[in-house]
Amino acid sequence: MKINLPIFPISVSLNRKLKVYKSKIVNRDYDKVFVIGFNKTGTTTLKKILEVFGFKIGNQIAAEVLGIEWGQTGDVRKIINYCYTAEAFQDSPFSRANLYKELDKAFPNSKFILTVRDDENQWFKSLVKFHTKMFSSDPSRPPSEADLGNSIYRYKGMMLDDYKAFFNYSAVPLYDKKQYTDMYLKHINDVESYFSNRPNVMLKINVSNPDDFKRLIGFLNIETSMKDFPWHNKTKRKDFPWQNKNIK
Repeated sequence: MKINLPIFPISVSLNRKLKVYKSKIVNRDYDKVFVIGFNKTGTTTLKKILEVFGFKIGNQIAAEVLGIEWGQTGDVRKIINYCYTAEAFQDSPFSRANLYKELDKAFPNSKFILTVRDDENQWFKSLVKFHTKMFSSDPSRPPSEADLGNSIYRYKGMMLDDYKAFFNYSAVPLYDKKQYTDMYLKHINDVESYFSNRPNVMLKINVSNPDDFKRLIGFLNIETSMKDFPWHNKTKRKDFPWQNKNIK
């Protein structure tokens, strides 16, 4: 299978801004860091922050492709092996329901960060807007099954595979607000319940809340000149020239 290499665009101005910050990990008493909030909850922001803090970030392309295989087969061994290649991980498949339980078993001395939005409606609106810009052939509506099947992201049709594996398509209609927001809320509740007796292992944060930045650096034992979360990943259609191309 040929894998396409384009990744989410990184703002040059943001990278330049982040380079001025000085950070170090103090008294690191944990092994891995897993960001386990749903996509579109600030996971890309966390990735850039963790890089500034000095963590080696896992290769996102490899993770996403392995995640599809896990979603289809239930075999988590390749993802576990992949996690030995780096120190911090975010976005898919780490954002998917229940993978954090397997990661906790495989890497018991790790930290988990649950990213959230202000509420489930804000998250759903962000998800639909992002996917419409990236994958829809008609900017007035979310992507259709044909759009997702023809879009090139890592490989042709990967997004449709993703929806089948993780959003229970076609039993759950694409972008069904009620069912999607129920999944989002259930994930948050399940994570909080799973880690309820270990507050030093899991931290829930909202990257729009400045106070949560202070909680984050305390949670990870970081000393940094950074004072707040940087704003990142505003998506423009022109940033994704490979999207929505039909391949014969």
